Amino acid sequence: MAPEPVETNLTFRQWAADWLSRRRAKEISVQAYESIVRVHLNPRWGSKRLRTIQKAQVEAWVQEMEANKSLANSTADGHWRVFKMILKDALQNGKIASNPTYEVDGPYVEESTSYVFSTDECWAIYDAFPEQYRLIPMLGFACGVRQAEALAVCDDVIDTERKLLTVRRQVLRTKETNYRPTIVDRLKTSPRLSTKDAPIPPYLQNALDEHMERHPPQPAENVLWEHKKKIADCERGSVRALFWSRRKNLVCRNHFNDDAWKPTLLKLGIKDEKGNLPTFHDLRHTFISTCLQNGIPEHTVAAWVGDSVEELRRTYSHLLRDHADTHGAIAAGLTARPKLALVREAA
Repeated sequence: MAPEPVETNLTFRQWAADWLSRRRAKEISVQAYESIVRVHLNPRWGSKRLRTIQKAQVEAWVQEMEANKSLANSTADGHWRVFKMILKDALQNGKIASNPTYEVDGPYVEESTSYVFSTDECWAIYDAFPEQYRLIPMLGFACGVRQAEALAVCDDVIDTERKLLTVRRQVLRTKETNYRPTIVDRLKTSPRLSTKDAPIPPYLQNALDEHMERHPPQPAENVLWEHKKKIADCERGSVRALFWSRRKNLVCRNHFNDDAWKPTLLKLGIKDEKGNLPTFHDLRHTFISTCLQNGIPEHTVAAWVGDSVEELRRTYSHLLRDHADTHGAIAAGLTARPKLALVREAA
């Protein structure tokens, strides 16, 4: 069979559009890719023919991003990752003979730091929060759930006998849901993980009982999401959601953050070292950090929060190093040579 003719005039813009058309990631991820390509990559690379992009040009671009004080390290890293994916795809499809990003170090990204709430701060947030929403941050620091997952908790995932919270849904408010808060049967992470179980501590169970007595769960439509299917093509079910706005709508992230989270933290004066407000995700970080610091095995914590052990090790390696100091002496003594006197007695 004759080889496919090479498109020598194929531009980066043309191939990036082809690459975007084949993405099967979550809608919000695809939207982010489209934005990066349109706003940041095409102005720099769009008119260049794919086969003419050289490694030296890529290295110069990386240095420019690092020198740009208005461009955050993490943002530059996002641009770099999408650029690399497009060029790798071009190589795999025979559009270029070699990948100019190969062995090029991307923009330097500083190690991200997260805020760890103290126990007093967690409970101060609970006490100061608007009464109908105060259970939501508790789900963050008691079970380590993500924000969108906490907002989607329904009464059918609370197992009072086994004291387990099964997390399987999230509230989405995107173009695909017509910007209406919608409960979707999908975790915030990979579609390969359908559910995760976290233990319900007694104080959370008491708070759940109290909340449902004051605010009985209400029926809501539930999208029975299937991998690679658009939300509009998925079947619907019915659930009883715990959290509703005063206007009888599901609570979405923007409404929650602007009307409850930020005002509460400002009222309490809780800020990080740079004077910024911690995020809801920092409650999850607090839960994970507290578990690891108290010796709960990493594979157990990973299962509770829906992360892989590898991801946990990357993010919380500093805490695991602390464990080496804390438990090193114990580990060293487990297989130490028996004392000579004890050996003789045994003989």
